Amino acid sequence: MTPRTLNARYQMLIEALDGTPRDLQRLTRRVDDAAALIRPAPGAWCIKDVIAHLAEVEEQFRARFVCIVEQDDPCEPSVHPDSGQHDLGRDLRELIALFAARRASTTAYLRALDHRQWLRTCVHQVHGRIKLRKQVEFLIGHDNEHLAQIVRIRECIEKA
Repeated sequence: MTPRTLNARYQMLIEALDGTPRDLQRLTRRVDDAAALIRPAPGAWCIKDVIAHLAEVEEQFRARFVCIVEQDDPCEPSVHPDSGQHDLGRDLRELIALFAARRASTTAYLRALDHRQWLRTCVHQVHGRIKLRKQVEFLIGHDNEHLAQIVRIRECIEKA
């Protein structure tokens, strides 16, 4: 495999990360602030919870990426959601903009890495020794889970 092919793979991962803020905007285009606070069931997350969570863990993932690049095999715990950290008082569009800005910082960092840095590893609490590339794939999967969650929440809101 040539470095050009590998660079294309990394670029595809970054493009997937870049797409999430646009997907959030599209999925919430017709959602106002009041609807963004509707919980489909007691104790369930509302749309603002989901977006606040994405913004919160974005910084955690970026910090993890930096540790992987700068340290030799750092030990990394799982990222756990803390809904107590969600600032639901923010406007929905403001939350999306906050997430988008944090994601732009993450993708800018990743774009600056060379092939060798993408192959750096950490020791994950659950998954064992994994490469930075795999951590980026986990973040994409995390995004996709929460985008699907927003779709389900919207379906519940529209049925109510």
